[in-house]
Amino acid sequence: MQLPDKSPLLENMVVTSAEELAGLIQRALSQGNGAFLKIFTKDAKGKYYVTVLLDRSKVLAAECLVLDTKQNLSGEEAIRMLKSFIGKPMVVDVYPLDELELKLSVADNVDVYAQTPKTPLEELLKAHEGGPPSGEKKPVEEKEPELPKKEPPSATSTSTTPTPRPPAVVETPAEKPKPAPFGKPEVIIKMSGGKMPEKAFHVYAEDLLKEAKRIRGLTINRIEFDANVGDGVVYLNVHIYGNSTGGSRDIEIAEKRMLHAVSKYAPVLLREAEIKPIIRDVSVIIDGQEVRPQEIVDKDKKKTANVTKDGKIVLSVLEDVWPYFSAFARTVVAEIESAGIKVDKAHFDIKGRREFEINLSMVAEAKMAEDEVQRVVRDVVGRHARELGRTLNRYITVHNVEVKTITKTAPSTTTRISDGVEASSKAAEILAKKELLEKEVEQLLKQAGIDELSTLTEEKKKESEETVLKSRIEPAIETLKNRVHAELKLVPRVTFKWLKLNHEVKGSTVYVDIEASFLRENVGGLFGSFSGISDEKIKRDITSTIQRVIKDVSREYGVNMNLKRLSVILR
Repeated sequence: MQLPDKSPLLENMVVTSAEELAGLIQRALSQGNGAFLKIFTKDAKGKYYVTVLLDRSKVLAAECLVLDTKQNLSGEEAIRMLKSFIGKPMVVDVYPLDELELKLSVADNVDVYAQTPKTPLEELLKAHEGGPPSGEKKPVEEKEPELPKKEPPSATSTSTTPTPRPPAVVETPAEKPKPAPFGKPEVIIKMSGGKMPEKAFHVYAEDLLKEAKRIRGLTINRIEFDANVGDGVVYLNVHIYGNSTGGSRDIEIAEKRMLHAVSKYAPVLLREAEIKPIIRDVSVIIDGQEVRPQEIVDKDKKKTANVTKDGKIVLSVLEDVWPYFSAFARTVVAEIESAGIKVDKAHFDIKGRREFEINLSMVAEAKMAEDEVQRVVRDVVGRHARELGRTLNRYITVHNVEVKTITKTAPSTTTRISDGVEASSKAAEILAKKELLEKEVEQLLKQAGIDELSTLTEEKKKESEETVLKSRIEPAIETLKNRVHAELKLVPRVTFKWLKLNHEVKGSTVYVDIEASFLRENVGGLFGSFSGISDEKIKRDITSTIQRVIKDVSREYGVNMNLKRLSVILR
């Protein structure tokens, strides 16, 4: 038989009597719920190796290997051989088993378990009294004091022989139904309010058990249904109890899958009983630890917010590690800027729960090439990620780093005109002389009563201003398009698809039309997709982002820009 991988409590112990064997068994049972015995013995016919699985009251499985002939005996034959050996010298190894190990041993040796009659330990340890070894004085003397305790009138060997048999006949049938908990978990159904076929719940339970069998290391012991039956509706509380042999990660997976299975297979009640199920409460208790759906949702809840007040750094990560990664984001951005790279916007998206994956999208201004900026940023992020991983004792990787570099295009002219645009000193001097000459010419024309040239002078002035303004509008629009495109990629909870930007110049004002398309990202939940953020909130965030970029570009280039029309498509 197979035994769980563990060390023996007692090894190579020599026993010569039933009392000594009983003492070894009791020592093992005092430390667990069952025991596994490896017994080596011999007689005139040959050598034998016996393995026995016990619980606190009976033999669950027994197997005997005849070493000389390699014959394998199991079940009742092995029990009979073991009874004949008791009272003779035997070498015994004893392994205590806890409840889980006992059940696993039964599962691993289910064939032998099915063939073995569930013999009480008391009967097994008394068996040698009526067998061939009873001629020896020691066993007879040791048995005689025990018999008066249970049956004072019977002291002869003839009365002793039938005594063990009635318990064997009576108790064996009573014990046979008990293996059911090992093979089939208990299903408890509590109904109130009305009635519905219990068969529907058993079919439901079978589906849940099939799902549990697909989960590594999970064993279901009991399923409880608490049903309040109404008119065509049943309000249901489901509680699942089980054990797991896996690690903490396996237990988490088992909890999630069983919670999902409860809702997945609930429609079977509608199919079997034509009653609509409404699940009010679900709990899964594995190894005594209870988990409910909302607890898993809370564990996986991500927080997306600004790390800095100006909104330059945005972080998306699980709430329980937010403080660590917010400090990480600040440190990374500060070190990047110290390398001569001005960060306009940085979005850190941290995925995972036990192992973290860093995804960084960044818009930056730098004089160096984009590849060089990418290398510097990835190096800084990777170094600090390793340090944070050692602090949290978690595995942290840098998965993706996207850097969009923006090079500012300076206006083509450096003149200062009446609207306050900066200009070089030489150009300003020339322009001032030009304005002065124009005023003198206008004054002379007025004095002479000639107004025809005044309109020409105004048109010339307006044309000059438009030329200067146009030279600044084109680079401003190009910068606006690039910056809006880069900023919209960083908007959380959506995926940016495409952008259309048109502009119209009226006087000294530029009117901008923008159309942008986004794909909504749904956050996966336990019972489907859900998100606590409305479409209107996302559209407001996009609008404020675009307006902020327009304001920044307008200030940088000295061009008056207004948003005329904005269309946000959210799918």
